[in-house]
Amino acid sequence: MKNLVYQYYIPYEMNDKDMGGVDLPEWAHAGKRSAQTYAKHCGAEYMLDHTRYFEHIDPRLDSIKIVFDPKFDEYDTILSMDLDMLISTHDNIFRLLDSDSDIAMVHELGVHTGGPSGWLRRVMEPPLYARGIIAYGKHLFGKDWMFPKSILYPNERFRYLNGGIQLWTKKGRLKAREIFTSVDDYVLHTRYTEQMYINLQLSQPEFNVTELDTEWNRMPYQWVNKQPDGKINHFLARTKFDMPRLEKTELSIWDNS
Repeated sequence: MKNLVYQYYIPYEMNDKDMGGVDLPEWAHAGKRSAQTYAKHCGAEYMLDHTRYFEHIDPRLDSIKIVFDPKFDEYDTILSMDLDMLISTHDNIFRLLDSDSDIAMVHELGVHTGGPSGWLRRVMEPPLYARGIIAYGKHLFGKDWMFPKSILYPNERFRYLNGGIQLWTKKGRLKAREIFTSVDDYVLHTRYTEQMYINLQLSQPEFNVTELDTEWNRMPYQWVNKQPDGKINHFLARTKFDMPRLEKTELSIWDNS
């Protein structure tokens, strides 16, 4: 098996320009070191990509270039993970895929009731479904379409997969390349980013999605006592600036010397 841990960095713009410019910021260096070491532990290759694939649209959609760019077809399984993550486990995530999996991701537990709930509601269901994600899903897949329920967390309103962790099999990537609907059409109709696109596309019954426990992609609003407590911790927004400090403390399990 030839596996890859994939990350990408595109300079921030406008309101987020303090997050990092052309040069890789310190928080991203911390995420890179963590992912590089984890890749070595898992027997995988590592890649940090700076080139744009979707040059004409939002750069965050480049997290799915591994689906569309045939240069990645040499890999059996690819773990795409955001740079704003620190890994605190020796458990091998590549071993969590089912034999028939297309992709493994984490449902964002509490997204319907926690801090992001107001934002998600505005994105999904603006007045009269005007340009909302649910309306666009019905446009694509029919008036009876709706996001599926989470298997691990069935009390949540519907499954909402966080794009920070995407563990793709080659079979899944080739299937997505064939079945995923137009990225350009999605951006034209919604103006939203990669996470909504992935959730829409993976709602199609052709895809076998393995849900991973929330510990594999834990975000600040989920942390107990506001302390990182996952196997992979995802530092959203300006909590990224804490990563270099935490990398050197009890959160770090790796020898990065």
